[in-house]
Amino acid sequence: MSALQVVFVAALTALLLGVVLFSAFTVRAALVVRPTTARGSWLVRIGRASNRDVQRWAFVAHRATGVAVFAFLLLHVFDVALFTLSPARFDDVHELYGTAPMRVFECLLFFAILFHTFNGLRLVLLDVAEIRLSTARRLLHVAVALTAVAGTAASVVILKPVVA
Repeated sequence: MSALQVVFVAALTALLLGVVLFSAFTVRAALVVRPTTARGSWLVRIGRASNRDVQRWAFVAHRATGVAVFAFLLLHVFDVALFTLSPARFDDVHELYGTAPMRVFECLLFFAILFHTFNGLRLVLLDVAEIRLSTARRLLHVAVALTAVAGTAASVVILKPVVA
């Protein structure tokens, strides 16, 4: 592994750690029992989640996926900028994208992009139209289903070179 690849992996690891810490903080904040939330442990609350709880978890997931996408975008700007310095350095770093761990990471990143996009469109619709709470919940289910279907299909394509 070249020195530039080590720097890239270290930067990616640092960004992933930051995303995980942010996500853990956000989940922890969502688990704090407030007067408007259901009582009980988080497992019990998820098991009998009220509509308000489901919307809260959608909000948490939207924040976490937004931070994850933004963090990778910062790293991606750096690795694409390498081309201006030297196409050989760019190619050196981009060899990593063909490895199995990076392909799995790309799948997870794509799931995050999809959920953030579909949930964001749902939120825009909620802002511009008068939609009932039950419809908002159904739209969330549609966003999750579209994420699962499109993400799984793309993952098959992304992982095919390392699985086959």
